[in-house]
Amino acid sequence: AITISQHYLLIKNTTMKFINALSLACLVSSASAFSVAPTTATARSTSLSPLFMGRAAAVRAATKGKTDAKKAKTNGIYGKKIIMAVKQGGPDTDANRQLADIIK
Repeated sequence: AITISQHYLLIKNTTMKFINALSLACLVSSASAFSVAPTTATARSTSLSPLFMGRAAAVRAATKGKTDAKKAKTNGIYGKKIIMAVKQGGPDTDANRQLADIIK
């Protein structure tokens, strides 16, 4: 059987791997979206470079960054509370009232 603290650590590690992969993908995609692509004389007249897509993408990225930072702060606070409760009273929610209150 897996304890709550082991389950929490497993979720935390998986989440951190996902967040790291997602942030790397966002950095790569945003870097390529706002870079100026070299154009030739014929391509210049037929298509626009990604630089001309407007401020909508930049505004979305800023909003997403603020939201993600707020979520990360909240998750960090609750993660710290869970860790402290497990250290004080053990991983069993039946015996550890503080942990049971945090989880629900």
